[in-house]
Amino acid sequence: MYLEVGWICRAARRSGGASVIHRSKRQRADELRAKFVTNREKVRSWVANWDCPEIAWSEVPAIPSPWVVGKGEEWTWLKHHAPFMDQYQWFLEARPLAQGVTHVRGNWWFGEGHEFKELEIQTRTVADPEYLAEALTLGVNAAALKGWTEADAQPVYEWLFEGLDSRPMGHGVTGRIRSGFILLDFARMPALDIVPNTSPSHSRTEIRVRLRLTLTNTALDGSPLDSNAKPIPR
Repeated sequence: MYLEVGWICRAARRSGGASVIHRSKRQRADELRAKFVTNREKVRSWVANWDCPEIAWSEVPAIPSPWVVGKGEEWTWLKHHAPFMDQYQWFLEARPLAQGVTHVRGNWWFGEGHEFKELEIQTRTVADPEYLAEALTLGVNAAALKGWTEADAQPVYEWLFEGLDSRPMGHGVTGRIRSGFILLDFARMPALDIVPNTSPSHSRTEIRVRLRLTLTNTALDGSPLDSNAKPIPR
């Protein structure tokens, strides 16, 4: 009898433990799935809130790259796969609505644990520093990354304008700035005109710009940041 009772008790404990473990895994999956949905809605909000009437964005897909899911299978994918992705991205391309805008692209990357990894904005437009600095600043503002406030917009605009307007448009320019917890890497490059049966040549009217946003916990000199994004003296 003792052995029988002991066996029954152990079985009950194992069953209860398995239930707790199963519930814990399910809860963790639910939490990760919720983070994925939050990220997707953040990308959709960015598209909707970027005040740039010269372009129109297509609808943000429910499923990010590199996944391809058949129509009607989105919920199954969301339930079984979305929580456990190591990295994924939404690569978006806008449709130009105005002359002088050749392309505008946005690439949102998320990494392990559904943490934000980077946002990269790429443009090819007429060489208009004032317009580009304003449009890109509005794009950064719409992203609403960690710690960003509207008060940050003017310094970022001035920095972008300086980089866009500081040298002849045929030259390349790169720069980096930190705004709170956001690290901005900027590159301006000559655009290439490609004509069949001829060698590519620099455009006389257009430039390409790449603006990359990541998050950081350190100042540009490597000093750690406090909770208000202020450098902590070493």
